[in-house]
Amino acid sequence: MNTLDVCPCCSDMLLRHARHGHIYWFCSHCHREMPNLSSAIAHARSKAKQIENLTELLDRV
Repeated sequence: MNTLDVCPCCSDMLLRHARHGHIYWFCSHCHREMPNLSSAIAHARSKAKQIENLTELLDRV
């Protein structure tokens, strides 16, 4: 179990689910859906890299 498999609200184990082609996590203790954090982290890193590349291009102008 890694930290992405644990509910941030209650620290109980999350269950992985898929619906309409999207993965999400569900806490059977809180009865709440949790976002796919690994996907969100990868998306944030991608956006940060895009911003970094744009900043470098603007600095050249």
